[in-house]
Amino acid sequence: APAVMGLGGEVKKKLRETRKAVIDVSGATEISGPHIQLMRASSTIRNPYVDSINLVQAEILKVLRSMPEDDSPALSPELKEIKRLREDALKLSIKGIAQGMRNSG
Repeated sequence: APAVMGLGGEVKKKLRETRKAVIDVSGATEISGPHIQLMRASSTIRNPYVDSINLVQAEILKVLRSMPEDDSPALSPELKEIKRLREDALKLSIKGIAQGMRNSG
């Protein structure tokens, strides 16, 4: 167990040395500087698009939940088709949000 404890101390020391070296080489003031800025920028770009899809998704869910269940006699063939189209739209909204998150972090 003491050898493992020494290893942990060595790993921490190497981590500190590596961080210092990265800062020295890059001229940054902190190790995550440019990455944090990039994440903020991509979030700023992404949010208006993803947020609007999210609002549409919430509305689709609200409408779907108000529709009769699939086995209900109140679900006419026409209403069943409308429900299917709304379910497809919901799936597309989920894919759209996932794609937006993947493309921009």
